[in-house]
Amino acid sequence: MPSSIDRKAADLLLSVIETPDAAIRGSVLDGYYGRVAPALKEAGILQPKDHLRAAVSLADHEDEPINLTWSPEHRAYGYFSPTAGWVSVPGDQLATFRVNFSRLLDQLVERLDLSPRSAPVELVPDLLWEVGDARLPGRSKRTPVWIGRRLGDPAIWKRFIDTARKRPAPGLRIVLSFTPGNCLPTDVHLGHTLIAVRDVADHYGLAVVPDLLAARVAAGSQLNDDPITMAADGASLTVRGTRYAFSGSKQRAIIRQLYDAWKSGHPELLTAEVLESAGFSTSVNTLGKAFSGRSDWREFLNEEHGRCWMFL
Repeated sequence: MPSSIDRKAADLLLSVIETPDAAIRGSVLDGYYGRVAPALKEAGILQPKDHLRAAVSLADHEDEPINLTWSPEHRAYGYFSPTAGWVSVPGDQLATFRVNFSRLLDQLVERLDLSPRSAPVELVPDLLWEVGDARLPGRSKRTPVWIGRRLGDPAIWKRFIDTARKRPAPGLRIVLSFTPGNCLPTDVHLGHTLIAVRDVADHYGLAVVPDLLAARVAAGSQLNDDPITMAADGASLTVRGTRYAFSGSKQRAIIRQLYDAWKSGHPELLTAEVLESAGFSTSVNTLGKAFSGRSDWREFLNEEHGRCWMFL
């Protein structure tokens, strides 16, 4: 990460990323962010896209765009200012600068141990990318990582959910979001943990720190005050402050199904279907057998007459 990119430059970049076109006018970039703009341009993260014929005033300190005209005498675009006369506008300020996501994503995940180490795959054009499977400190298995932007927009959130349903998470999937944490949806899709980039990035805000990311995954990314919360991979459930851990993949599958049903408002499921979906053989026909060796599950799960559900 170039040392010239500081926190203010990163903050500007993150705000530009969340705009619909991930772009900013050159006149605004240089006029209001002149100190940090050069670092982002030099790093190749903001690149010229096209040119406009309008700019904010360089002489009168107005916020409204001014239409520019060509001056044969000055051989430049500009405008006439009542206070300063003719003002030429530099070429860079005529451009629209857009985020180069290829360069940005490379820098964002450069510290992660990713496999395969290949170019990100665009899942939703310009909005959602798959960057590979990360090996995080303290976790034995690699975890798939997606990166998304503008996930606070309901229409884009729906596109994310549709994509996640078509490509189900294999136990756990991390979704790094450029959207700030307080703007993210609270009803996260099953099997996904949604984490704001700002919460796990380094001091400059543009590179994910593996230890921070691992800690956030372990703690969960619950964004509301539900009395029952579940880690995205089903490895633990917290019921009114009491945490229950589950090490077996089949038990986790049971917990995920019943938690999802509880969240939906229709908690009761057929026990046989839950156990079959979790991968148990037909000889395991009750939750008691599925959770053999432990009894704490009865503190938040119940089963009667062939049905089971999660309760408070």
